[in-house]
Amino acid sequence: MKLIFLHGLGQSAESWKEVRNLLTDYPSEAIELFPSGVSNYQQAKERVYQHLAQETEPFVLIGLSLGATLTLELSSYDLPNLRALILSGCPLKLAGNILFYLQLLIFKLLPKRVFEKQGADKTLMVGVSEELKTLDLTDIAGTCSYPTLLICGSKDKPNLSSMKALHRLLTDSQFQIIPDGPHVLNKAKPKEFVEKTRSFLELLK
Repeated sequence: MKLIFLHGLGQSAESWKEVRNLLTDYPSEAIELFPSGVSNYQQAKERVYQHLAQETEPFVLIGLSLGATLTLELSSYDLPNLRALILSGCPLKLAGNILFYLQLLIFKLLPKRVFEKQGADKTLMVGVSEELKTLDLTDIAGTCSYPTLLICGSKDKPNLSSMKALHRLLTDSQFQIIPDGPHVLNKAKPKEFVEKTRSFLELLK
């Protein structure tokens, strides 16, 4: 079983390095969502879909934040070799979400250099956030039949309620909370993330 990782907004494929290093017994790949020439969410989604459609072996799709949104969306596409999903810090509905709108406003007000310090691109962050402000994954979650592991950090308050709602909507899901975990679990709690992932992968064998 191959593991394919999708990173969050403001992260890169490299953000999965520690997690992948702890899972070397599984073949894995981390996809760069916004390489040169890909400047919005729809382009990224189409490019990742084309890549996944060519996979010749069974795979599990693992996404964090924006990557989790993408993972859940792609579960509704025709991907014959997709076997299961792992979603971390996944928003369910951003349409009408005041916290998300506030974050977008802050992004717009912050100077470029603040983003650059974090290795992020302001134009991309603002643009993708604008695209996602009408996001509602309720229907997709309600029809998703893949075995799914939901992972959320206990400190990731904005996403805890989303993940609980996802757990209720998904017909075959487990929900794990990582104590003291923030939103970016792949960077902050890689060992704990891998423990939860491993247990889930064992059940798929």
